[in-house]
Amino acid sequence: MAPRKPKPADDDTASTTSTEHPVLKPNTTKSKIEKPKTEKPKAVKAKAVKKIAAAAAEGEAEEKKAVKSKVVKKDAAAVEDAAAAKTGGGGGTKEKEKGEKVKPVTGEEAVQLILSYLTAQNRPYSATDVSANLHGKVTKTTTDKLLKEMEQAGQIMGKATKKDGGGQWVFWAIQDPADTASPDQLKEMDSQISALREAIPGLKSRAKEVTSKLTTLQNAPTMEELGEMVARLQRELGEKRERVEGYKGEGRKVVTREESEKVEREWKYWGKKRGDRKKGFLNLEAVMLEGELKREDLWERAGLEEDVM
Repeated sequence: MAPRKPKPADDDTASTTSTEHPVLKPNTTKSKIEKPKTEKPKAVKAKAVKKIAAAAAEGEAEEKKAVKSKVVKKDAAAVEDAAAAKTGGGGGTKEKEKGEKVKPVTGEEAVQLILSYLTAQNRPYSATDVSANLHGKVTKTTTDKLLKEMEQAGQIMGKATKKDGGGQWVFWAIQDPADTASPDQLKEMDSQISALREAIPGLKSRAKEVTSKLTTLQNAPTMEELGEMVARLQRELGEKRERVEGYKGEGRKVVTREESEKVEREWKYWGKKRGDRKKGFLNLEAVMLEGELKREDLWERAGLEEDVM
């Protein structure tokens, strides 16, 4: 055989170069960062500011004119409400209709309203009570502020519940010294108070008596119920009469009272005898059942039957 020819050297170099991996190069490009755009505030021109200020001033002037035109009407309404509250004894203005909104007042109008209310009531009130009794015509914050200002100005009187000035403040109207009563008037008032106090026990007793009568009348049957009761009693009376007439028919003997009493005595006598005999029977039965004999077997052999009475 002929020897093999050696492989050429070029084939080895070609096979080694074909399996090599490509060389990676680093990325040298820089990334760009975009900054967010911010909108700059627009400057307000001086002319626009002047226009806005002028419009606000005109609106405020119109509002003041409207408030001044309503001062007289609201003062009159406040005085009427205070008078009505004094006569009613509850304090406060008349209740508003449902759904109607009350617009709170401020300034001099609120001062006059509070002063009229305190004068009409003639008793101490706190700021919370005054605002609540005026039913929202003056807010609580405004009422508290105005009451303190009025007290400092000498329009009303005020006092704290604590000696150091803390706690809750109460305010009341300044009383006119000319309204004080004379000694004779005070004496007459005291006599009236004493007379009224003496009349209280009698009135209470009378009220208790009338209440008792009213309860009795309310529990009594009505005319309709009385009619139903009468009809029912008449039906029962008719049924009993029919039974009596049946007893009086032919062939029926009427039992006298003596005969009825005799039968009743005999019934009691024999009832007692029955009880004694039953007691003796039970004692004898207990003695006979002490053995293995059963009760059913004993009664069957003796020919006894149970007493149903």
